[in-house]
Amino acid sequence: MSSRSKKPDWLTQDSFFNNNSFPFKDLNHLNEDYQLDPTIIEDYVKDTIRKATAGNEILPDPHSLRYETFDTHNFLVVKCYVPKRIHPENLWIQLNRTQIKINGLPKEQHQTISLPVPILPAQSIATYRQPTLQIKMPKMSSGRLRDINIRFL
Repeated sequence: MSSRSKKPDWLTQDSFFNNNSFPFKDLNHLNEDYQLDPTIIEDYVKDTIRKATAGNEILPDPHSLRYETFDTHNFLVVKCYVPKRIHPENLWIQLNRTQIKINGLPKEQHQTISLPVPILPAQSIATYRQPTLQIKMPKMSSGRLRDINIRFL
């Protein structure tokens, strides 16, 4: 007897497989509420994606600079792309330990960039090489580790 001609015992004993509901051949007996309408599913997916990406604008603000932050072992480097419509001579930078403020953008705008780690503003250097403004900032050290005694009670 060939194993291909006869169904395995578990397949004939399972009610799920016996009533021909696998692989869901006949969905007509289901209520209309449970019918899978492709347009409803497509609208739901589009709406979910739209809600999930709300606030994540693809086009940047025309008065702000695009930038990237690079975190190395000792330094934090921020590279800003300066478009041709902005004159780099008009830019000036202000720093504190946690943010950069770039002034001199069109229409008297400024841009503030929050930094992921504290830096040392007095030792920071900014350079411009067309079309990139690079700000290299040494990270603030966390200090030397100290031993402390454990008091056992």
